[in-house]
Amino acid sequence: MNKIKFISAILILLIVAAVIIKTSKEPVNEEIYLEPSVSVYLSQKDTKDNLKIEQYITGTVAAEMPASFATEALKAQAVCARTYAFKKLLDHTKYPLGADFSDDISCCQAFITQDEFEERHPLSPALYKKIEKAVNDTRGQIMLYNGQPLDALYSSCCGGQTDSSLYAWGKDVPYLRTVKCPYCKSAKPYKSMQYIPSEQICRQLNVAKPLSIKIIKRSISGRTTALEVNGKVMSAAAFRSAFNLPSTWWEFKITPQKVIVYSRGYGHGLGLCQYGANGMAQSGYNYQQILKHYYGDFSLYKLPY
Repeated sequence: MNKIKFISAILILLIVAAVIIKTSKEPVNEEIYLEPSVSVYLSQKDTKDNLKIEQYITGTVAAEMPASFATEALKAQAVCARTYAFKKLLDHTKYPLGADFSDDISCCQAFITQDEFEERHPLSPALYKKIEKAVNDTRGQIMLYNGQPLDALYSSCCGGQTDSSLYAWGKDVPYLRTVKCPYCKSAKPYKSMQYIPSEQICRQLNVAKPLSIKIIKRSISGRTTALEVNGKVMSAAAFRSAFNLPSTWWEFKITPQKVIVYSRGYGHGLGLCQYGANGMAQSGYNYQQILKHYYGDFSLYKLPY
């Protein structure tokens, strides 16, 4: 069965929810279709690679999560990556060269080939096998909400509490609500400091000294959503991008020469916290429990290939 027909068949199956398994149960294995092939756009080479969907998921997990993380965290990441991928397919998202996916994280998920991974880890040949096993152990599994794949977002470290889509996007998504996360506390990016020269901020934002920065709006998790720089209101996302900050969870200290930014976490903070997932796995939680913690009530579906 070709890819278009396969995806169409999957869409029908998702709508009617033919076989839905709650997260507390083991997924049913129903071999119905051949595993579909997909293509990924490799942005640095400006080429397109064709591969099986599970091979693509393996390359995504290898690029998105450290292979040194606990196996159950890698399994959780695999389910997230696969769910995200099938949502993209069903949404008919377009990428260069007509590819199904891209390795550009600004518009899709990261991806790395096996050869590239092994070049980066020449002394640890077992790491890729570890990722392959985590992907194979969750083969075909995706998360559904109301019969549709979740927008299974994830970020590196939430800093102790994930964010809510209501504050981040202005839209309440039931599976992207804020949850406490005590499991990433030992992660390096949990708390960090950045130093930005005052001159740089004034130059880039076209404001004059003396510099004044006020946080005027925060999300329920504590992240900044809007701030005021010398009376100029701007979004936290724009400020973060302008100065390459790890997150939008901030406190500021201003001196005549520089601005000290006290940051919490790394990334947008929506959905799965990767360091938190690793912390949960190290505490004995399995991948289904990890996913349940971050996404709440969903169903686990085994794609029929």
